[in-house]
Amino acid sequence: MEIKDSFSETDSRLKLFASESEVFQFTAKLLTKIIETTVNEQENCNVIVAAGRSITKSLECLLPLSIDWRRVNWFLADERCVASDDPQRNDLQIQQVLQKTLGNTYGNVKSPRADINLEEAVKEYATRIDQINMFDFCLLGMGDDGHIASLLPGHWALKSTDRCCLVSDSPNPPSQRITLSMGTLRNTKNRIVVTTSATKRQAVREFRNNPQTPVRIFEPTVIVLDRAASQ
Repeated sequence: MEIKDSFSETDSRLKLFASESEVFQFTAKLLTKIIETTVNEQENCNVIVAAGRSITKSLECLLPLSIDWRRVNWFLADERCVASDDPQRNDLQIQQVLQKTLGNTYGNVKSPRADINLEEAVKEYATRIDQINMFDFCLLGMGDDGHIASLLPGHWALKSTDRCCLVSDSPNPPSQRITLSMGTLRNTKNRIVVTTSATKRQAVREFRNNPQTPVRIFEPTVIVLDRAASQ
């Protein structure tokens, strides 16, 4: 897969802000606008979200407005293979922040099951993903090493043609993760990456210059950064 375009500071897809708070507020307004437009045009809004600090901080800034949030289905981009009540679960993190921000009518959080074996959980989640023709947005953060969801730079899973994959060698514990594939993440109208802080500086430099990084292969329509990350 060859991605030829680059991300300079003048690229219209790149949104740079002086502070983290401005990044999160901009991202939340963007998500709110997409959801509001979508629920006015169709029955449900189907979105993909990862977990992590940049995501939860953005979701904390969502604007409730008059949107019927019950019509939003929040599919997890990846999930840690731990018990359903383990605090490491990404779905618990997303449920908690949505409930805090929007109350009990935040919609439906969907993720791989924890009560069946891992291979079956991958297949079952893929079946649910298959029922969505096109997601309305995909919101991902980026790790210090440049990974998105649980897709690491140079990892075999980047080239998987399956809907989702079992990754058993994540460098961060727990080592086993179920992640949506790059093809699934790209099957999205609005592909958004949000990341902040100086710890992401090297990863930002890398994706700007290397078309084979996960962020570049994802082909984001918007990347939201603070100055600390982009210097």
